[in-house]
Amino acid sequence: MRLQSRFALIAGAITTIVSLSIGYFTISIAFNSEIQRVDSLITKVSDELDARDPLSSAVFLADESDSQLIVALLDSSGELLTVRTSKDGKEFTASIAEAKSALRNIKTIGTELRYRGLTFTLEQDAYLVLAVPIQDLEGNRNRNIQRLALFLALALLLAFLATRILTRPDIRKIERLAERARDIANGRNWREEQVTNGNSEVDDLSKALNQMVRYLQSALDGERRNSEKMQEFVGDASHELRTPLTVIKGYIELLGRSESLEPQARQRAIERLDSEISRMERLISDLLLLAEIGEAQGGVLDDAINLSDIIRVHLTDLKLLDTNREVEDSVTSEVFVLGSLPHIQQLIANIFSNLRRHTPADAPVYVQLGYEPQGVRLTIGDGGPGLPQEAYTSGIQQFQRFDNSRSRESGGSGLGMSIMQAIVTEHGGTLTLGPSRLGGLEIDIRIPLREE
Repeated sequence: MRLQSRFALIAGAITTIVSLSIGYFTISIAFNSEIQRVDSLITKVSDELDARDPLSSAVFLADESDSQLIVALLDSSGELLTVRTSKDGKEFTASIAEAKSALRNIKTIGTELRYRGLTFTLEQDAYLVLAVPIQDLEGNRNRNIQRLALFLALALLLAFLATRILTRPDIRKIERLAERARDIANGRNWREEQVTNGNSEVDDLSKALNQMVRYLQSALDGERRNSEKMQEFVGDASHELRTPLTVIKGYIELLGRSESLEPQARQRAIERLDSEISRMERLISDLLLLAEIGEAQGGVLDDAINLSDIIRVHLTDLKLLDTNREVEDSVTSEVFVLGSLPHIQQLIANIFSNLRRHTPADAPVYVQLGYEPQGVRLTIGDGGPGLPQEAYTSGIQQFQRFDNSRSRESGGSGLGMSIMQAIVTEHGGTLTLGPSRLGGLEIDIRIPLREE
């Protein structure tokens, strides 16, 4: 059964129950009140009857009351006579058995004509009957019942029309929402529904559906981007792995002809094999690290890490290994962050490794570490060649090498920046690449503080 039909049925049932209850109660009260009035009249006359001549006194009291009271006599021969008719001329027509059934108790008697009657025993097996016709009262009651039925029919019609008029706008909204939900399930319609400024439950449902559509669109867009990135990553990884495998295969074939190979060439081939195998190991290690960081996203990062100590260790190594490099040190003591200690150590190690690998030994460096209102900020800049301008705007891409100096021969896998970006993201921070004030590359890392 459709929703609007159920609403109409409920409204009709409630209207019927309420109308019948009120109408029946009112009609019953009115009818019983008239019956009580009639019974009071009969009781009053019966109480004032003269015991010496009850028939005459009954007629006298009936005339005095100017009422519909009928006085009848049932003599010893079994003949029923109407001594006094009602005000409008009605006689007592009930049977003898019915008349005797009202002996000493007021009750309703009669078949064709209905009476409220009371019967008294007289001398010589005679009976005196006091009765009031009530067919007019019963007729009024029946007419009231008919009016109630007509009123109930009108009330049901009004309830149906009111239910249809009041619920139709919301029903139409629900039908549109159901159609939209089917379209969304079939992938045909992803537009948002225009929600009115109403405050009904249907408007709330429309807003919730719009929110769900936005969430699904965002999730699908994210899934699509992730799929594209995954395909690109798989392609780049396959290419990066294919290159050393090709080199290794070539040198193995060369070593297979070792009879005609000079010792020096054989030694160079072995060294080249070792170099390519080491490069593959580093590439696989970087891939596993990226996978580990990805799996740890949303995990518990509860190591209290003294970032200042880690930075100072690497600064000391840099100064010892590159004695001609000028290092500007602005590191605040006891700067702590919550996170993964191995990953933070990997992040800092990658930064300083890139410094030594891709900048001249005498290129100046500045390192700044400290707290700021949003958390911890680490800035490392150098006076090296820097990166192409598009690298600062396009962001970090996996397997990306920004210039020829950062080639495979330098030992890079192209994943160093991706690993750094993943570690910072794992800790809820941001990593930004930009030109430094010394003319080279500046890495700006911001990690928010947590209340724990």
